[in-house]
Amino acid sequence: MLTYKSFPLFILILYSGSITGQGLLNTNGAQFVVNGNVKLVLKNTGFTNDGTFIPGTGEVIFSGSVATSASFINGTSTTGFYNLTLNKSANGLQLGRNITLSNRLLFTSGDSLFLNGYNIDLGSTGILNGETGNKRITGRTGGYIQSTQTLNAPSSVNPGNLGFRITSPADLGSTFIRRGHQQQSGASIFRYFTVTPTNNSGLNATVDFFYFDNELAGIAEPNLALFSSANGGVQWLNMGEDAIDQGADILSLGGIDILNRFTLANISAPLSVRLIRFYVIPSANDVMLHWVTSSETNNQYFAVERAPDGLHFMEIGQVPGNGTISQEQQYQFIDQLPLSGKSWYRLRQVDIDGKINYTPVLMISRDFKSLQQASIFPNPVIGTSVYLNFNAPQTGSQIFMLYNQGGVLLKQFSVNLVAGSQLVEIQTGPLPAGIYFIRQQGDAGFGLKFLKQ
Repeated sequence: MLTYKSFPLFILILYSGSITGQGLLNTNGAQFVVNGNVKLVLKNTGFTNDGTFIPGTGEVIFSGSVATSASFINGTSTTGFYNLTLNKSANGLQLGRNITLSNRLLFTSGDSLFLNGYNIDLGSTGILNGETGNKRITGRTGGYIQSTQTLNAPSSVNPGNLGFRITSPADLGSTFIRRGHQQQSGASIFRYFTVTPTNNSGLNATVDFFYFDNELAGIAEPNLALFSSANGGVQWLNMGEDAIDQGADILSLGGIDILNRFTLANISAPLSVRLIRFYVIPSANDVMLHWVTSSETNNQYFAVERAPDGLHFMEIGQVPGNGTISQEQQYQFIDQLPLSGKSWYRLRQVDIDGKINYTPVLMISRDFKSLQQASIFPNPVIGTSVYLNFNAPQTGSQIFMLYNQGGVLLKQFSVNLVAGSQLVEIQTGPLPAGIYFIRQQGDAGFGLKFLKQ
């Protein structure tokens, strides 16, 4: 067993000229133990771990200028590090084995860390520091870097500093965030994220997707849009974007109710429908699906699909599309024979030429005891509209009033209702940030509060 202990500091420097072609080799059955504030510097060489490596609180530093293939982490055992640093004057570092990291992965100088089909697990405590466009993690042949965090009502949280920042009023629970660098469907940038929360419905999340110019795959930044896949990258949905900061290399989008796999691609990519909103709203008698598109190309129809378990979907109806159109279109479908308890819904969009795309999957629970007379969503309001959902007892005209927090009437409007489940859109774009109230006229009318951000 090799033990390196320091007080207060010990530096061990290994050069390729003094060790085997395998670099630093920890053989099968051996233990390499690092205790205390140790810096283990591997200059122009690699590390092969076939035994047990105990990192303590030390730092393993790869330095020198040798070719990337000669600076490596190999071995038959997964190797865990406390601190790992790339500090080469030229070229990078290559994985030949999965690794874990419990504190910090730091890029000081040199080229990139190439995943080479292997994975880095940051756990819940590891963090990525010092990445730039010229020194970063990459892996176009596969592999990913992952962080696991508990996210309860996160506010601008970037787990592991991987570059996927999340804000949501909901409790997501334990959440896996994986970042990979394979191009998706041959058309995206060279970066994607797979986000898997424990609780994954009704999130109303805003996400910030970070990227580097080196990863753009020839796509002009102003043309970027966020794409989402509910089935691991088989089909993709063009979700658009709210803002692109070209200086900071960040694309932002709000109003996301479910998290899955995301990438960036050209907003004019050959996906026929650009969906900007999709809601599923339960009531005591039925379930209403409402969705809005901002543009369509050769869109023949939407098939509404439902599953009792989130896996086995069957078609329950169709809604005709609008072919090719660049104006916003609103759609609605009512499931008049809904399932009791929990159920899952998605849309299958079908082109004229037979191509299909799927929306994210939304889950609802028809718990009749908890159904409210009326509800409002999204809340807080991030976009330019808020939706009022309620059951109308009869057909007729109804007056609604919008007040600010001080009780000042800002707007009064009439809506023609039909008996049953209703969805009323209220424009909030001109309103400044603050708290507002919507009231229904009449002694039996309801009042609801919402926050405009």
